[in-house]
Amino acid sequence: MSRYSLEEQEQLASLKAFWSKYGSFILTVLILVFGAFALNNGWKWWQARQSSDSVVVYEKLQAAVDQGDLELAGQIQKTLADDHARSPYAQRGALLAAKAYFDQGKLDEAKAQLQWATQEAKLDEYAATARLLLSAILIEQSDFEGAKAALSESLPGFEGLFHDRLGDLALAQKDVATARKEYELALSTIQADSPWKQVIERKISALPKTGDVAK
Repeated sequence: MSRYSLEEQEQLASLKAFWSKYGSFILTVLILVFGAFALNNGWKWWQARQSSDSVVVYEKLQAAVDQGDLELAGQIQKTLADDHARSPYAQRGALLAAKAYFDQGKLDEAKAQLQWATQEAKLDEYAATARLLLSAILIEQSDFEGAKAALSESLPGFEGLFHDRLGDLALAQKDVATARKEYELALSTIQADSPWKQVIERKISALPKTGDVAK
């Protein structure tokens, strides 16, 4: 007998469908925005020594994004990338621009920003976030090899999130056995107080109970 009522099973099915399409990217962005990625001493060091120019350019980027002017935002982020590549503001700006592009359905532009960040980000917080976001888009586009490559290099402290995304990748390929394994690894390695833990538990509960291939 199922541990869930019919209504609960329907809710889990809806949750699974929603998160498989949108949740990976949205959750990662929310974690970035609300600070679940603790800014470590490296960020503080950079912040204390960054050039005033990069701050000014980043503030212009933020304003352009807030106004919905993606053409201007792209031009400003190019300036950040070209002139201030080593600044954390350029790396943060790439993630900000990627989210703005994604929100407008411009996935190729979003991917370009994230690919730049995966190569240039000096702080683990930004490098890991870029890889997680990039893999989410590639999974949605069924570019499974590209997603696997983006997830091939985990970063200390982010192992649970990478296992979770690898579970999403396996599920997208209808490999339930591997998805379950990755989700369970995510559950065992993610921080105990992480708000994502409950989401992973629900993903596991929503998996088919028998068989290794999703229907």
